Amino acid sequence: MGSHSPRESLLPRAQLEQSLDFLVSLQLQSGMIPWFKGGRADPWNHAEATIALALGGRLIEAFSGVEWLMRMQNCDGSWCHFYLSNGVAEPRRDTNTCSYPVLLIAVLDRITGGKEMLEPYVQMALHGLDYVISYQRTDGSIPWAIGPDGDGYPTSLVAASSSICDALVVAAELCERYQLGEGAKYRLASKRLNDSVSLGSGPYSDTSEWAMDHYYPLLAGIVDTASLTEGFLSRFYLAEWGIRCISGNEWFTAAETAETAMALHIAGEEALAQDMYQVLERFRRTDGGYLTGMVGPTGVSFPHEEESSYSAAAVVISSFVLAAKAKSSIGLSMMSLFS
Repeated sequence: MGSHSPRESLLPRAQLEQSLDFLVSLQLQSGMIPWFKGGRADPWNHAEATIALALGGRLIEAFSGVEWLMRMQNCDGSWCHFYLSNGVAEPRRDTNTCSYPVLLIAVLDRITGGKEMLEPYVQMALHGLDYVISYQRTDGSIPWAIGPDGDGYPTSLVAASSSICDALVVAAELCERYQLGEGAKYRLASKRLNDSVSLGSGPYSDTSEWAMDHYYPLLAGIVDTASLTEGFLSRFYLAEWGIRCISGNEWFTAAETAETAMALHIAGEEALAQDMYQVLERFRRTDGGYLTGMVGPTGVSFPHEEESSYSAAAVVISSFVLAAKAKSSIGLSMMSLFS
């Protein structure tokens, strides 16, 4: 199992390989990919970085990342919120974090086609989702976190719930692909959560000042969610800088910009998606990494000179998604790379 040739990417081949090298340089011997060198990791961003490696053809490193997830998974199917190289840094469980690895496994399934080899990882990812949907409320919402004592937090988050919706749809398709017969329960859980997010029927925190609350429902294919409006763009988008992480704050981030570009691509707003993607060149560093964020109008980096794994991963993933035919969600868009 060596490197596979990457699929079509908007990044020139040399830049793509350099960004993949950057991600590999952060990966520890354990397989863990921290936010930055010497930093902590969380399974969501770790999985995102691993997806980028897989899409780029770095399968040895990608499977090392999967093995780390396998070792870190708790007996109940969950993962803790944060890890350091020597153990757990934050023991609470983030439900979105526990859901996202299924997208990684689905991508690896499409790349390798090795069902016998991947089945333990499929079971791992579904175990995580079973943990998450066991906390689904009667109104369809899911608490954003679970305490170490097993109690769900009283509130939910729109962006995180949208991401969980997407993961559940991908899980259902993976079940059908592996003839596991459990796809219906994931589709039902996704529909209930989808309806909850669409209707606001749940204890959702007011995080409307955050860009991700507006683009993530679209990125995740939430039913009845309108495309991004001029109102969103006027609040969050500045053509020469990208996307503000928070409305009214002049902090522009690579990850939010890349993710919004993918959401626009999925919505069919291709010209704007491509224009927004080009802005990401502003964040690129000479080692192939990307600054987490920059403050306008000075261009000072914040956090100072931080090149995060999740920023590079978001740019790499978007480079593939924007080069492919869009489907109804980011998970299905990534799957469309292999159709």
